[in-house]
Amino acid sequence: MVQDYPISIQWPDALSPGAPPFAETRQAMRQRFGIGDEQRLALGVDRLDYTKGIIERFEAVERLLEKFPAWAGCYVLIQIAAPSRSALQDYQNFAQKVRDSAERINQRFATGDYRPIRLLIEQHSTASVVEHYRACDICLVTSLHDGMNLVAKEFVAARDDEAGVLILSQFAGAAGELREALVVNPYDLEETAAALQIALTMPLAEQRERMRSLRHLVRDFIIYRWAGRMLLDGAEVRRRARVRERIFSYQSRYSGSLQ
Repeated sequence: MVQDYPISIQWPDALSPGAPPFAETRQAMRQRFGIGDEQRLALGVDRLDYTKGIIERFEAVERLLEKFPAWAGCYVLIQIAAPSRSALQDYQNFAQKVRDSAERINQRFATGDYRPIRLLIEQHSTASVVEHYRACDICLVTSLHDGMNLVAKEFVAARDDEAGVLILSQFAGAAGELREALVVNPYDLEETAAALQIALTMPLAEQRERMRSLRHLVRDFIIYRWAGRMLLDGAEVRRRARVRERIFSYQSRYSGSLQ
């Protein structure tokens, strides 16, 4: 038997125990990065891997600032990129491409202390990542190929203020469930830039409508339900196999008695 079981996460009681209020988290994050209150904050959280679409994400930011120059100076993307397989030359080369892309775009749109992309190639604790989830206005998950991508579900779980917008790649498994996200083709820079514009201008009432629906789904399909479904289905397969064995035994004995 082949069946699909979309993996999930724990609900935020386990993700962010004692998380500070949103206003406090946002203010602390903005002070840490020198980001003004007038600037909108987007977030990417990924392993430093070519499948995550990090360079394509940066290029979508560049396209946004080209098409809507009013956002220059008012939009910042914080990209957390945890080092991955850094002993391999291909991954070292990719990390350098990511740095070069961020630097090129930053030089193009820099004014004073403003830089549109803040690239953090470093490991972050779970608590730190949750703080970033709670401080941002937009979470970008633009994987080029992904089995699920739990970042999308973690972001939703962290947003008990029911605000914020999730932009999600159609090539991430989570897109099959999180339908109230803004789903994009990450190879299409125009489409991703347009989704960024929609997210940046989305009314709070619409954000909350979408986030409530996303949170309802993630809350109902947590990792324990994922595991439980597999165990129950496995038990059902074994039960039916035993029934078939008994039926075959009865049929064999009946057939023998007739002969």
